[in-house]
Amino acid sequence: MTDGPRAFVLNLDAEHELEVGPRYTPTRHLAALVARQREKLVGTLLRPGDVLVTEEALDAGDAALERARGLPGIAWSPTPRALALLRRAGAVPLAAPSVEVLQSVNARPFAAEVRAPLIEGAFAKQVAATEHELLALVARPAPLGWLVRRTFGAAGRGRRRLFAGAPAADELAWIRASLRAGPLVVEPFVDVTVEYTRSGFVTAGGTVSISEPCHQAVAASGAWLRTERAERDAVTRADDAALEQAAVATGEALARAGYFGPFGIDAFRYRAEPGAPERLNPLSEINARLTMDWPTALALRHEFGLLRGRAEDSRGNP
Repeated sequence: MTDGPRAFVLNLDAEHELEVGPRYTPTRHLAALVARQREKLVGTLLRPGDVLVTEEALDAGDAALERARGLPGIAWSPTPRALALLRRAGAVPLAAPSVEVLQSVNARPFAAEVRAPLIEGAFAKQVAATEHELLALVARPAPLGWLVRRTFGAAGRGRRRLFAGAPAADELAWIRASLRAGPLVVEPFVDVTVEYTRSGFVTAGGTVSISEPCHQAVAASGAWLRTERAERDAVTRADDAALEQAAVATGEALARAGYFGPFGIDAFRYRAEPGAPERLNPLSEINARLTMDWPTALALRHEFGLLRGRAEDSRGNP
């Protein structure tokens, strides 16, 4: 990495490609969603002088992409499709994990496995690989129902709330279609009171660096709205320690799985039902890629290819 200009592919639909595989082509609707979200990263993740590479610009022969030739190529997620776009623009993609590793570590069952030893008093997540297993899980009593997540998803996509009991016909159809793409993760639907994120980086040698916690705002659908740096007095010492433990554990698990590069975790405080005490869910999601939180979390002071230091001293030595 250098301090000079870079070429970026912001493939915010990466989870769809990881789910579908080589035959993936974005729908017109999804491409429009990605284009709108991409605009929020220009001027934050992308610095002045960087080049945004898009399939549309390449197909149109946009002369502005000539500046991408020879530049370091960075992808939101280094999927085969994103790397091909960078090469097509003449950029030189940075080293990246294999697509098999990307699929493994971005699958929601991976996050559930990493989370299991960290939950303390928080709710458990269960993985269902068959319809029978799923129906048994959602038949159990739950004050606010169940949240069922597909193997891959982002920005609120690939999830559905089900109330306890037998699913309705449309719900059952969604379950069956979702299971064809992989196992489902089931957790209680809860009242989220505060959203946290933490960003980090894993070097090719396995060194983990993490940011301080941030607050995240999301829509009811789960789609990202904004990220703000958390003030030190806005996070309790206990929560801060639990979030740091979860971020470090995530980075170490990613390294063991063969992943290197940027990552982020989501976490939140919640009530299991009205009047219940608040608890911390220290790890909700793992995003083994760049995230919408990255510019805020790192305060634009670090390049993700140049993050240094051990996880335990990254907060005190920015």
